[in-house]
Amino acid sequence: MKILNRISQGFLLALITAVAFTSCMDEGDGMSGGEPSISYIRITDPESSDSLLIAAGQGSMIAIIGENLQQVRQIWFNDRQAQLSPNLITSTSVITRVPSLIPVMITNQMKLVFQDRDTLFYDFRVAIGEPNITSMVSEYVNAGDIARIRGQYFYEPLTVTFPGGVEGNVVNVEDEMIEVIVPEGAQPGPVTVTNNFGESESDFWFRDNRNIIGGFEGTEDEDFSGWWHGKDFIVSSDPNIPAINNQFIRINRELAEWGWFEMWVGNGGTILEETSNIPADAFDNPDKYSLKFEINTLESLTGARIHMYMGPDMPNERGTNYIWEPNIHTEGRWETVSIPWNTFLAASPTLDYNPNGYQISFHFSGPLAVNAQFGLDNVRVVPN
Repeated sequence: MKILNRISQGFLLALITAVAFTSCMDEGDGMSGGEPSISYIRITDPESSDSLLIAAGQGSMIAIIGENLQQVRQIWFNDRQAQLSPNLITSTSVITRVPSLIPVMITNQMKLVFQDRDTLFYDFRVAIGEPNITSMVSEYVNAGDIARIRGQYFYEPLTVTFPGGVEGNVVNVEDEMIEVIVPEGAQPGPVTVTNNFGESESDFWFRDNRNIIGGFEGTEDEDFSGWWHGKDFIVSSDPNIPAINNQFIRINRELAEWGWFEMWVGNGGTILEETSNIPADAFDNPDKYSLKFEINTLESLTGARIHMYMGPDMPNERGTNYIWEPNIHTEGRWETVSIPWNTFLAASPTLDYNPNGYQISFHFSGPLAVNAQFGLDNVRVVPN
């Protein structure tokens, strides 16, 4: 037996497939004149005769095979009614799509209602999607503040459990977003969302502390060896931008057209030490990694260009770099930015794995003047 996942194909393609299947099944088959009956349920591909179903996912198209079905007028899955097309109803088959809306009352039965109001029940389960977590607006959120989790199938009631085994207080649920207050005791690691239909654990980490290459910590004793620029911008607090992980870079600069402004630049010391955290696997399998960081903007960064260089010879090579054009304004909230690591590597031809770390230059230069008012923290290279 096979349980179908939710099908995203267009209705036209499904209709063509279904008509072909109906024609194939109905050829030379007349009405028996007896009571309606269901023999089995299968997918709509005529070549998949062994794909019989006891369940199907929301939105899946199925074929109901039986006898004397030509007078069916309604089909219900649990307490949700499916749509029917007369062109897809014959004496031996009915093609329909499992409703996408979740049921209120779950019976795990399909009910067929015929023209004479007789009914026929058949055991069939709708495989309702368990929560699907895709991302967080910000992967770093302080205890007591609201975390925003993106995804699908957020059917209430649900719970959000943070690493450390503590549950958050869910304050708002939308189709593709959960808002939850982060509890005291939350630790770094995956987040789990649970509802009546299952549970899912996030691929990303909350407060991801893996492979951090720019945490801007460890400088409390003013150990800025190897830094060229950036140490004057590191703060532990700010009246307009709250810290999310101790110290962070705070920029407050008017940038002129094609002006050159260096935010985080160095070629040794503590910079090499931190950047050595990038794992070798990120170079062997770059498609599986992302460069991430949190940013909090007080003014729009649209039009800005941040040139990001990592490699063995920053003073001479940083003209070749990955250029990030933010076009972002978080309006005073921290958000996580994710850049595919493979695209960063493609723009950095001399960046190869080095367990001793890398020289670095994150600097601004672009054709538009920008009022750069933002905080930045937790630069890291982590698994997707």
